[in-house]
Amino acid sequence: MKQILTTATFLTMMMSGTSAQVVFRSLNDVWTYADEHNITVRTARYDIEKSQYATKGAIGNFLPQLGLNGTATENTALQTTLIPGQLFGGKDNSYKAVQFGQKYIYNGGFTAQMDIVNVQTWMSMKIARESEALSRDSMTNQKKTVYQQIATQYYSFLLMKVAADLAHTSERIADSVLQSVQSKFADGLANAANVDVAKMNLMRAKQTSITSEYQMATSKNTLKGLLDIAPKDSLEIADDLNHAEAVSDVGIFALDPSVTIAERQVNLGMLQYKNTLSTFWPTLSVSYNDATQQNDNKFEPFSTGGPFWYPARYWTLHASWMLFNGGSRYWTAKRSKVAWEEKKLLADNVRKQADINDENLRLAYKKAAALAANSKTVMELSLDNYRHTCYRYKEGMATMEDRLNAFSDFINYQNQYLNNISDLLVQTYLVKIRQTEFK
Repeated sequence: MKQILTTATFLTMMMSGTSAQVVFRSLNDVWTYADEHNITVRTARYDIEKSQYATKGAIGNFLPQLGLNGTATENTALQTTLIPGQLFGGKDNSYKAVQFGQKYIYNGGFTAQMDIVNVQTWMSMKIARESEALSRDSMTNQKKTVYQQIATQYYSFLLMKVAADLAHTSERIADSVLQSVQSKFADGLANAANVDVAKMNLMRAKQTSITSEYQMATSKNTLKGLLDIAPKDSLEIADDLNHAEAVSDVGIFALDPSVTIAERQVNLGMLQYKNTLSTFWPTLSVSYNDATQQNDNKFEPFSTGGPFWYPARYWTLHASWMLFNGGSRYWTAKRSKVAWEEKKLLADNVRKQADINDENLRLAYKKAAALAANSKTVMELSLDNYRHTCYRYKEGMATMEDRLNAFSDFINYQNQYLNNISDLLVQTYLVKIRQTEFK
């Protein structure tokens, strides 16, 4: 029994120490995961839900208002009224003190009211619906920003992964060169400057390796923050740069969320302007009241066969029209119209700027793709040149300086390639985001 308990305790400790593992095989996988876990996207859904309730509340204003009411009054002292005495056979200028009413009064009733004509209620409903649509568009825009943040870290990881592989290759070559130079230096066939250059090349390769390894870890941690993944949980990216570079036709872009939001703002501005104009219109409402009242000198409101309940039922048609209130409505309407015109101007500018940005993005992507392909070819040629120089060096046809310079050129072209591929990755995820239909 003791052995079983010990084993169970050990297994419990092992399970408590384990962490969850999340594996992503493409950028789209990360985006899909972010839709359900990113805190910005999740809070945006709450904003949509709140706007939906606001819309339902605005629609509810069209329904009649129903109410029940009841009162119970105990008159501890009835009010005294003076009645002319001549009504009771008395003298002129004489008065008789009398009290009207009974000690207990019970009142219960039902009321219903409904607007027949109220333009402001209609406009409030339309504004609520447009605000709900704006909340949806705002969420798509927020998703666009989140997607861009995620893509930055995702591609940064893949780029650093390539940089680490290149750095490890360069580090092995640099170490081999340094050992060769040091051997030649010991034999008196190389000078101290050659040794220093070989050491610098090795250190440059190590610096790239260190930077890439730490940057990969940093990108993973940043992704965890964006995806609401606990620090202790494992995040793995099973993707490679060649696959990540794939992009469809750059000529096909989705509708920019910023344009949709700007157009929605124009509609909202128009409705707000019309809402200010609705204050000039009259309102008409109808109400119904059904009440009963009982008077008694004994406290027996629920007894049968008691005093009679007196009914009171009536309909009311109420109309109101504010003709003048100092001119505030007029100037409020003017201000709303100016705000509407401003939003139309801004929306037109947003549409034009979005088209310009899209065209610049197409150009930037094509440029980055061309430079990345060119720099990759140059880097490969540089490595090939270094190898040829090594062969020539072994044959005595090249000097030690030629070999070191060829390797230094390879390191430089390698860094140039990484910079160009980094720019290509930025343009790639920007294109992918513009090709994404955010829902």
